[in-house]
Amino acid sequence: MKTLVSVFAGSPRDYAFEPLFAGKSAFDRVIEWINDLSSQDDLHLHQAVVFTTGEYIERIEAISKNCLVPVQVCSGDFSSVAAFIAALESVRGDCDTIIHGRYSCPFYDPALTTELYQFHHRYAAEYTFAEGWPEGLAPVVVNGSTVPILKSLSETRDFGSVGRDVFFDIIRSDINSFEVETLMAPEDMRQYRLDFSCHSKEGQLSCLCIHQTLLAQDGPHRQAFSANNLAAKAVFTPGVLRTVPAFYNVQISATCPGTCTYCPYPRAYQQLFNHLPAEAPKKNEVCFMRLEQFRPLVASMAELSGEAVVSLSLWGEALAHPDFLGFVSAVLEYPGLSVLIETDGSLVTAELSRQVKALADSAVPRSNQHPPVMWIVSLDSQNQAMYERMRGRGTQEWPLSFARAQEAYQILNKDFPGASYAQFVRTKTNEEQLEDFYRSRKDSGGLIIQKYDSFLCFMPDQQVTDLSPVLRNPCWHLRRDMVILVDGGVPVCREFLLAGDCGNVFSQPLKEIWEKGRNMPFMEKCESCDEYYTFNF
Repeated sequence: MKTLVSVFAGSPRDYAFEPLFAGKSAFDRVIEWINDLSSQDDLHLHQAVVFTTGEYIERIEAISKNCLVPVQVCSGDFSSVAAFIAALESVRGDCDTIIHGRYSCPFYDPALTTELYQFHHRYAAEYTFAEGWPEGLAPVVVNGSTVPILKSLSETRDFGSVGRDVFFDIIRSDINSFEVETLMAPEDMRQYRLDFSCHSKEGQLSCLCIHQTLLAQDGPHRQAFSANNLAAKAVFTPGVLRTVPAFYNVQISATCPGTCTYCPYPRAYQQLFNHLPAEAPKKNEVCFMRLEQFRPLVASMAELSGEAVVSLSLWGEALAHPDFLGFVSAVLEYPGLSVLIETDGSLVTAELSRQVKALADSAVPRSNQHPPVMWIVSLDSQNQAMYERMRGRGTQEWPLSFARAQEAYQILNKDFPGASYAQFVRTKTNEEQLEDFYRSRKDSGGLIIQKYDSFLCFMPDQQVTDLSPVLRNPCWHLRRDMVILVDGGVPVCREFLLAGDCGNVFSQPLKEIWEKGRNMPFMEKCESCDEYYTFNF
């Protein structure tokens, strides 16, 4: 028997090569993990192979010299699933078992890897993975003889780029033809969505924080970094749960028709400014965020987060902004950022869609695993009568209609396939149309069914059913979102509407404002909120 360790670094980032872990990088620790495996005779470790790009081959080769088993470094374009599987098949030789991991995971557990390997062979599986632990603590195991089958399948259609589940992405296309086994964790941690890989700034900070925490609490002992101990400590470590914003929800326009029955914005805006949002261009000097204010703000977002999604649609209709295309362009200047636009569709035209598509097509590829531009069109109904009950007719100067919103979605879905979504906010009013909405659209494009939000009881109760978990977990929105109003004010979260109590991004550093929430405040108002278990990105 021979075992091969495969390490994928096909699209590496500098995050994994920074010496943050007692002078060692994430990839240094991956090599140490391979060395630990090589000392276990029952694993029959024969060699290792690393797949990388020409840009990083020298770094990979230099660090790989510390490996106790022979390491072959393969350089090329392995970004597609088909290319990677073909390369793996060409180098696996007579190895009958492959342990596969990522170059950016500093906490692979040798003991858990051995358990996974033994589990794989005990049940004569073709593919075995661990479930319930945070990502980045366990590799996957695949039969060597299964690789040529996967290679053939990968050539039948486009499986996209290589992700962390590269083998299963192919296997699930013909799932009944494979013997798949799952090793379950003693406690299911999936609800926390933790990923201990240094493939992003968010992941790197999580890894650094848990490393420092475990060293301080348990010392540099191998058992301290076991998968079970690490996972148990991570879910109670604020610095792991809250790293940097992953979602910036920005209001670039204060104006909209203001007739949606389930939206708190028109009422909150009128209470604050004594006129309706539709009148904002004439009556509010701060109706639109200025592009010259937004450009340095976006630069700060990219510096703070590395990778994130920037929504231009916190409140108001973003497309009403006279410099809307400039805002999209400003975000796309940064490869780690993507744009999200939520719209009622009233201002969508084929020409506007083409202009945004041109900006997206000319932008460099995103490094955040999201499309450059994403759209959400609010429909909330299946016909005009229900649309009016949910969203109203708009105003005489700014009319709304179901037909117009539907047309807008079709225009956007044509230009942005896979990145356009029709949205249905589920309430007691439109619940009767939910099933028809879903069935008629589930195969024709993106679909979002969103729960109703009363905004801390500011709106009447229209929630159809309570979906909240039995145990209350730390709020996703306090952990991952930053909300920015048109005047630069930053509320605690979107639930606090137009109260920018945390600071102002136009007069204070973005990082300083974010750090104010480091202790994840739980306020009295939060008791009445059930948005804590929902998340954006």
